[in-house]
Amino acid sequence: TNGSSLASTPASSPAGTASPLLNPQHQQQLQQLAYGGSYKAMTLEDFRALPDKIILVRHAESQGNVDARIYSTTPDYEVPLSARGWEQAVACGEDIRLLMQAEHGPSYKLFFMTSPYCRTRQTFVGLRQAFPDRNFAGVQEEVQLREQDFGNFQNPDKIKADLAERNRFGRFYYRFPGGESGSDVYNRVSIFEDHLIRDMKAGRFSQSTSLCLVTHGLTMRVFLMRWFNWTVESFLQVYNPPNAKAIVVDKMGEAEFIAKTSKLRERRQTLQVKNAYRLRKDSMARLKMETADATKSMDQGLFEGV
Repeated sequence: TNGSSLASTPASSPAGTASPLLNPQHQQQLQQLAYGGSYKAMTLEDFRALPDKIILVRHAESQGNVDARIYSTTPDYEVPLSARGWEQAVACGEDIRLLMQAEHGPSYKLFFMTSPYCRTRQTFVGLRQAFPDRNFAGVQEEVQLREQDFGNFQNPDKIKADLAERNRFGRFYYRFPGGESGSDVYNRVSIFEDHLIRDMKAGRFSQSTSLCLVTHGLTMRVFLMRWFNWTVESFLQVYNPPNAKAIVVDKMGEAEFIAKTSKLRERRQTLQVKNAYRLRKDSMARLKMETADATKSMDQGLFEGV
């Protein structure tokens, strides 16, 4: 489970009522554990050290997007961008630059993390051209951001049959022969996010820094699923964005942070790092999400009325 079941625990359930077998102090500890409140409370200084934005970019158009037969002769990780893909990457970089400058001024920093696949590396190269050195905070390759593994060389007829079987079995749980299922990708992305949160808490991306993750369609959606604690059913209602289009996750403003942490403090609960971020509405549209409901995180329900 991704933990989302705890979010729906009603106040009248055992997790939300006093137990005659526990003293008040122990009961409070169980409440904090159930709702993620057992961690050290985030201070305003901690909040300010978090990255301003997390921007996810699906790689630009690849030669595999143009002609899938290339996968039968070229390893997936070596498939390059098309000529149009290079143009898309450069244009996307310019869009992100304008966004960052408009919302964070000229002194912002952008740190990139990229899948090691050829098409994502090349997308990063295209994106990078838009940013002066003063705004470029660095780049790091992350193997866990790679594409879902569909097996080795991909015979078009075999893949077509596999896709039909996946639709019958279940898109999230179906494991491609010799490859991965969506749930396998979820497991490795969870490890990546755990490490990312640790670095964020340590202040690695402070001082007006934002993150840009250059990755793949399904991996990007799984990242959001894990970040916002979507159910599998919610995940299956979200679709890949177009190539080289930014999906933007914003950190909440300081006033909202102060209000929410104050309200939670009254309940002896704490705001966690992931709950300080929201998916933008224009990004929801690119993911073909109908409402913001799918972005509800595990303890977002605690904020009602704040």
